[in-house]
Amino acid sequence: MAALQGKVALVTGSTSGIGRAIAERFAAEGASVVVCGRSRERGRPVASALIGQGDQAVFIPVDIGDENQVKSLADAAVDEYGKIDILVNNAGPNGVAMAVGRFHELSGAAFGSNIDVGVHGLFWCCKYVLPHMIAAGGGSIVNISSLAAVRAIPRVGAYAMSKAAMEALSRQIANDYAGDNIRSNSLLVGTVRPEASDDSTLPEGLDVAGLDTEMRKTTMTGQLGHYRDIADAALYLASDRSRYITGASLPVDGGASGKVQYPDFTEYGL
Repeated sequence: MAALQGKVALVTGSTSGIGRAIAERFAAEGASVVVCGRSRERGRPVASALIGQGDQAVFIPVDIGDENQVKSLADAAVDEYGKIDILVNNAGPNGVAMAVGRFHELSGAAFGSNIDVGVHGLFWCCKYVLPHMIAAGGGSIVNISSLAAVRAIPRVGAYAMSKAAMEALSRQIANDYAGDNIRSNSLLVGTVRPEASDDSTLPEGLDVAGLDTEMRKTTMTGQLGHYRDIADAALYLASDRSRYITGASLPVDGGASGKVQYPDFTEYGL
């Protein structure tokens, strides 16, 4: 039996990238998927492609930084499918593109954009989905976090703050809603190489090959992640296969979080 057969999953930020990969993976495992994001131009084709291959999906446009839109999103999802079993909090600020710099260099707008989406939006999504999960008799929340929440990464402080807030919220929900049969976990995502279809989102002039080489050195495996790696981990936490796991933070990073960036001492005669 498919891992998510009969489940309804709401995946925020699922019009592209990791979110889209999660929506596609969940649909393949039998879930009815609510695809959502700000871009109708990107969102509608995602839902249409899933429907075209026989899956259940609907696209609902939303800006998760807007409380009223998030409430309407949750209500519309229940109107469409009758319940919400799974919430994937994937939508968030792109820290690299939106707020790169040390704190004294950041504008209030750049900092605020991270907090509005990464903190306020996260709160609205949980606030308005949780009552529907309680009504359904339980559910699973999967938060797509980042190594930046637990490790210092140069010049992305605002993004790191938003992801650290996600980690705290994830644990708190796990504790406060355990009695409602609701689990909450997060994925600490490491470096994931954008797929070719997403290359247009990268900063102009970025030395992709050089950056890839350097980022591979930070992992134990010497490889970068793919969207499917994150989708597979999200599937595990969303499904009943992880029924005894809650309040956890799972690194999906090729071992980067367990590696200290010391030099190879053999190069120095040791």
